[in-house]
Amino acid sequence: MKNPTTLEFAGNMLAYKDNLKSLTDSIRDVESQVDDNLQQALIKSSSLIKLSKDIKEIELMSQALVDLPNDYNQLSKKKLLISLRHMVFESQCMLIKEVQKSLLKAAEAMTDAGNGITLMSDFNIMIKALDKMNEKVKNT
Repeated sequence: MKNPTTLEFAGNMLAYKDNLKSLTDSIRDVESQVDDNLQQALIKSSSLIKLSKDIKEIELMSQALVDLPNDYNQLSKKKLLISLRHMVFESQCMLIKEVQKSLLKAAEAMTDAGNGITLMSDFNIMIKALDKMNEKVKNT
């Protein structure tokens, strides 16, 4: 059995270090992607939680309005109605903003998909060129 030379060993160690660095970089990339996805999920869920809370408040305010006696102060009823309408409007605005964000993300995804399709077409052109070269080599 032959012992590897120092030069062979050094080459193997360098290759090992390169592979280890590549693995570490890949792990960091995956970790970063997971963190980004988690952050997006938290942002989305926080707006849904806020919307749910607002809906419950609207429900409570409307129930309070229904439960008020007919002879209750009309000015107070009017103020409660205005507050209720304001809360509904704020909830609608928040929901519209979320829809806008979703539409923007969808448009960005469509652009990315279009870019991917264009790249795929470029790869197909390369494959055709390689096929032609291969055919020329075979015919030679």
